[in-house]
Formats: sequence, C-alpha cells, structure tokens
Amino acid sequence: MAASVFSSLYNLLDSCSINEVAGRLGEPGQAVSRGLESSTASLISSLAGRSTDSNTMSQIFDLVTHAPSDVNVSNLASAVTGSGEVSAFTSSLLDSGRKFLSLAFGANQSSILDAIGRSAGLRSSSATSLVSMVAPLLMTALGRLVRSDRLTQGQLSSVLVYESAGIQNLLPAEMQHRFERPAPVEATPDLNSRPLSITTVPEPRPSLPTWLWLLAALLLIPLLLWLFNREHLRQAPQATQAMTEPRLGAPDLGEFVVRRLPGNVNLNIPQLGVESRLLALIQDPSKNVDEVTWFDFDRLLFNKDSAQLRPESEEQLRNIAAILTVYPDVHIKVGGYTDNTGDPQANLKLSQDRSNRVVAELTSFGIEPDRLESQGYGDEHSAADNSTEEGRARNRRISMLVTQK
Repeated sequence: MAASVFSSLYNLLDSCSINEVAGRLGEPGQAVSRGLESSTASLISSLAGRSTDSNTMSQIFDLVTHAPSDVNVSNLASAVTGSGEVSAFTSSLLDSGRKFLSLAFGANQSSILDAIGRSAGLRSSSATSLVSMVAPLLMTALGRLVRSDRLTQGQLSSVLVYESAGIQNLLPAEMQHRFERPAPVEATPDLNSRPLSITTVPEPRPSLPTWLWLLAALLLIPLLLWLFNREHLRQAPQATQAMTEPRLGAPDLGEFVVRRLPGNVNLNIPQLGVESRLLALIQDPSKNVDEVTWFDFDRLLFNKDSAQLRPESEEQLRNIAAILTVYPDVHIKVGGYTDNTGDPQANLKLSQDRSNRVVAELTSFGIEPDRLESQGYGDEHSAADNSTEEGRARNRRISMLVTQK
C-alpha cells in the first residue's frame, strides 16, 4: 500500500468508495479497485525509475510544482469517462496529467496500460481512464508536498524512490521486471534483497531526512482515499476475507522521530511505538532480559481469521528487522494471542500461525532464523477484558520478548 502511502490509506478505508467510478465505467467494483491500485503502483514506480534522469525529473518537477492544491475527484471521473461537461480547469489538469504520464511511462505507456487492464480484469478503455485519473491526483498530491516542505528536485526523487520500495507486489505481475529501482540518492546498507526502511548517513555530507516519506503519505491521503476499499486485496477476493479485525483503543504513538542507530543508520519511528520501547531496552546496559517484559506490536494488521498480513504491516516489520540488523546479538521470541471468542483450539492454531508468519517476514529481511522463535498462546494471557469489543481487540495481538541482547 504499500509501501507507506498505501499503509496510511488502509487505516481510513471505511470512508472510501469507488462505486461512482465503477458505475461511470460500467465495470465491477472489485476490478476497478484492483485497477486503481495497480495504476497507482505503476505510476509511482515509473516515476521512481526516472529519478536518476535529471532532464526528465526536471520536467516532472515543473509539472508537480505547478499542479493545483486540490482536485474535485467527481469532476475528474466524469471528465475521463466522457459522462459530463468538462470545465476549462479540469481540461487543463488532464492535459498536464497526460504529459505527466508520458514522462513517467515513456515508450512503455501502451504496454503498461494493457498490463494494468489484464491484471485487474478491465477493458482497455477503462484501464486508460483509471490511469488518467490517478495521474493528476498524484501530481497534485506531490505538488502539495513539494510546496509545503519546500522540497528540491533531488529530495522529491528520493521520496519517490522510497515510496516505490514497498509497492512492487502491487504492480501487474508481468510488469514487475520493468521497475527495477535505481540506487537511492544516499546508499542503503545491503542487508538483503528486500529493502529495510533505514538509510545510511554518509559523512560529512548531511543526509536527506527519512521522514519525508511520512509527509508524502499524509498529504496523499485526502486525494487518494477513494482509490481503495476493503475488497481490493488480491489475497482475498471475497469481501469477508478482506476485512481486518478492529484495532480499537490503539495507543497514541506520538510523533515520528528520526533515531540514529549504530553504523550511521537512521530509523524513522513513532516516539511511543514498539520500536522505541524495544530500543530503550536494548540500548540501556542496566536493563537485563527477563521472561515478563513483552512488547506489543502496535502497527500490525492481519486479514480477519487469517495469518495473512496486511501490506501496511510491512513498515513496522522493516523497522524491527533494521533494529535486529544493527544489534546482531539480540534474539527475540514472537508470541501470538487471540481473544476468547470461537473455538479455543482454532484460536491457538491461529495465534501460532500468525506468530510464525511474523518470524518468517523478519527472516525474509535477512534476520538469521536462529535468532528468532515463535509461539502461539491462543486466548491465554489476556491483556484486557474480553467482555468488550475494545478489550477483545487489544487481546488480538502479536508481542515480542527479548531473550538475549
């Protein structure tokens, strides 16, 4: 999502609807949702692929900086589907969007549009309309980011490269080989083939703040919310499979801050999040490991009654992997828990499957398997009252225990 832009969007899906767009196109809602998803991923990845081409990026930067601050999505949808009168403002915006697309996709535009249509099950004309809507929306959102944070062309390039890192799995399968990401402006450590959300800081040249991706995500939310709904996930074609379990009563994690770790590594994390609490234990020599100091993940989401992680969970898993990478002596145990509703044996199995999945994800980031263990506890060790929905939501959790540091 999915990356960070997609991750931020998933948290507000209740207010999002694509019914109007689907109705105008005469396409199924789920197909339109998948098409919008892959269109957005393809465009961001293509822009990231142009980040080292100074001439093309200069033109992209010019379009972005002159983009309007707001766009009426309904008017835009009406214009690209030919179902309404087009104002001079919307017509001008669409013209800029077409140039934006041309710069991003280059000579591959036709094949990319075809791939988006095939992967989503859309007619070619519908795929073209969807991409035509995504382009000005993204262009406008990036323009707001550039103006609000006074980004340079190089900084915008870095934002795009970072955003593209986590959305490769959302691209049409046949197109993924076309979007090999260029090396970031500032090199990242070669920890594994899957990139971690960390950035090395060359000395003495100052590093680009890694919190730029967060600003991008926040500014893209108002314009792209409508792109997604709960049925859009590829892993869950049934609407009931795509729903996530409630995360009521989630704690206030505070503002994101940049923490500098050994090896000149910067990590962008919430002040009160599990990453900060884990670091506090690891970095304090006076604190010893024990069997009772568990840390609850606070930004992991699974599909309902499933061990399938939602894309927005990847950011926190990357952060934990980054911490374990720079502290190679640290070992952890991952525990899975459920509420007390349903069959206890099914809950126990689900908790074990989820804890196994988290360990597998950390391993895929390059963490040695012998540093990790997992155990499912089912509805044991409740953290809150199971008689309330809020309490049950708190009990459905994944925790970790430092077993060696």
